[in-house]
Amino acid sequence: MAATKYQFNLIDSTTRTEQIRQRTAEAIRRHEVKREPRFRSGRESLPVIQMGIHHLLYRLENFRTLGDQLSQVAAGKAEQGLFDPSRREDLSAQAAQHDLLFALAQKGSGESIIPIYEELQRVKKQTDELIIAADGVVVNGNRRLAAMRELFASGTPDFAEFQDVSCVVLPASATEDEIIALEIELQMQPDTKLPYDWTAVALAARALKIRGRSDPAIAAMMNRSVEEIQRFLTMIDGADLYLAEHLHLPQAYNELDETEQAFKQVAIKNLAKSDNTAMREVTRKFDFLLIEHRGTITERAYQLINNIEGNAEFFLDNIAAQWGVDLTASPQPTDAELEISFDEPAPVGGQKNYGALARYLEELGDEKSVRADAARAVEEASVLAGEQGKKKDQAALKFAKAAQQKLAAINLQYASEATFAEMRGVLAGCITQCESLMAQIDERLAGD
Repeated sequence: MAATKYQFNLIDSTTRTEQIRQRTAEAIRRHEVKREPRFRSGRESLPVIQMGIHHLLYRLENFRTLGDQLSQVAAGKAEQGLFDPSRREDLSAQAAQHDLLFALAQKGSGESIIPIYEELQRVKKQTDELIIAADGVVVNGNRRLAAMRELFASGTPDFAEFQDVSCVVLPASATEDEIIALEIELQMQPDTKLPYDWTAVALAARALKIRGRSDPAIAAMMNRSVEEIQRFLTMIDGADLYLAEHLHLPQAYNELDETEQAFKQVAIKNLAKSDNTAMREVTRKFDFLLIEHRGTITERAYQLINNIEGNAEFFLDNIAAQWGVDLTASPQPTDAELEISFDEPAPVGGQKNYGALARYLEELGDEKSVRADAARAVEEASVLAGEQGKKKDQAALKFAKAAQQKLAAINLQYASEATFAEMRGVLAGCITQCESLMAQIDERLAGD
């Protein structure tokens, strides 16, 4: 992406607001107005004015950039509070917001949505007015303004027209709630515009909930179903757990590229389940490991998560056997549990200590290769859980045949003698397992 060249030359807020007031009055006198259907149902005529390209402010509360802002702060690339709306007149805040917006202006979506920067570079003129508040803050068109500023800063005569920007001005009486609603209705509805990242939609829905909006109201604003809004809210809760507890990078939302389907499965299959809370807490850790390594595993993370959550006990038993984790050992008591209690201890995962698997994951450490190996093992166990879940009555036979085929593939001629001792122990374990299974078969057949 092209680097930014634009240098800010802001005027003070008093001068800017007075400039807008005077030009607004003149536009109304000349009947240079238009209606915006999404603002107060189009009942008011809004003045159209020209503003110098240097004299407008980016809206720091822009939902499209919220995830990037939080990620910049989390990564230490921006100081805490830099993007707070109270700092909108701060040159450093505006410059940082410009960088984020210009990066977005250079993004398209597939073959149908051309980046704003490329389109303005091609047509060499503004084709639609920005919408600004009475104090000069851009409500709609922040990315366009960033693109026009960069083209103007290039010094090319073709882009001299961008020196003055056409703007529709909202009345000074416009409330923050009205401005937020307008931004969302203009930008966040699914249409032909560059789509918002799922995290931006979810963060916006959460912000609206905090402001007291109901789920149906949010759904209507975003032109989505109530179920979608509720799912987005659960998804962002899951993402926050993943970032804070798994990656230890709270609010680093730029770590969530290509994760929408995965967190949808986490929301539906894990966080929404109340069948066995202790077990779901453990399987969620495996879900997160797969999301972390979504770029290196073979299958799609969301498919593997679906397998795990759809057949949780089978998966956990299988991965425990693969890693040699003892699920029968008593869990280690926490400091809180060491306190005297007269309550009966709650069983964990059907009397199995699945917490041992959680500790195993925690002890993997930060070594990338070790974690990647663990993710591949989880992928394999997840695939088995998925297969077992499809045809449960035939799964055991299928696994037995697969095990036989793998044993038949062992050729000691090419094996290193250094592996013989460990291999013998593995094979002895196979014999024990086979004898146990055959005894169970005999017992079942005798019972029939």
